[in-house]
Amino acid sequence: MKKFLLTIAILFVVCLGALYALMTIDFNRMNADHYYLQITQDGEVSESRASDGKVYKDYNYKLPAYNEDGKERELEFMTQKNLRKDAYLKMYVKKDGVSSYDEVKFEEIPEKAQAKLK
Repeated sequence: MKKFLLTIAILFVVCLGALYALMTIDFNRMNADHYYLQITQDGEVSESRASDGKVYKDYNYKLPAYNEDGKERELEFMTQKNLRKDAYLKMYVKKDGVSSYDEVKFEEIPEKAQAKLK
């Protein structure tokens, strides 16, 4: 009976740990390359219509971005809002494209990328 209770307790702890990991880990950012860019233009607006008739606007961007070594790569990505001009973004890039982004301060960007963004 003690082994059974111990097994149940261990399974409970493992399930709690897995649930916590699923709630806190952002898998879009895991194992992604980091690129930095500055928003210099408004996004190109595209509209789509849902099955209930509601219209959604997407903003498409195509901008040069730089990694921590200063190497350039042109990134294409889409957002649900028009991003603030002159904002600096840290892009999370995987094989299939941009998976996520964060707005950062210029001082948070690596030096080689900063030199390219000036």
